[in-house]
Amino acid sequence: MTETAVQLMHLAHQLHRNLERRLESDFTHPKPPEMQLVALWQVRERPGITVRELADELQLRPNNASALVTAMVNDNLLRREPDERDRRVVRLHTTEEARHRMDAVQGFFTGYLSAALDQLSEEQRVAVGVAMPLLAEVSRLIRDGGR
Repeated sequence: MTETAVQLMHLAHQLHRNLERRLESDFTHPKPPEMQLVALWQVRERPGITVRELADELQLRPNNASALVTAMVNDNLLRREPDERDRRVVRLHTTEEARHRMDAVQGFFTGYLSAALDQLSEEQRVAVGVAMPLLAEVSRLIRDGGR
């Protein structure tokens, strides 16, 4: 099982690295740091998330999440909006510029992966599809500490 774990670790790293390398040559904007990208995806998936909730999702200390959010607000990637019911609570939303860039990155990544999958046999594509829920569960187990 250790060999499988090592192979999976290397594969995950290599796949991520290959996507990033391709994106560097095709994407015209400066790529935000990895943590900013992950934060943007979280905020996009959960519009109105608070900084505290984002910190929990990203497994960051609240002060680090706050600094991350401030940098992203300054870069026009996120905007803060006061909660309608409790003005002390601040809700986070992606900006149109951030959504546009995220859509572009998503398009590139989807294109790269689709082109690669198209070169596999039908049986290989089915095997990849079958493995997806299992890999998602492995990711969840790692995130949750095996619980």
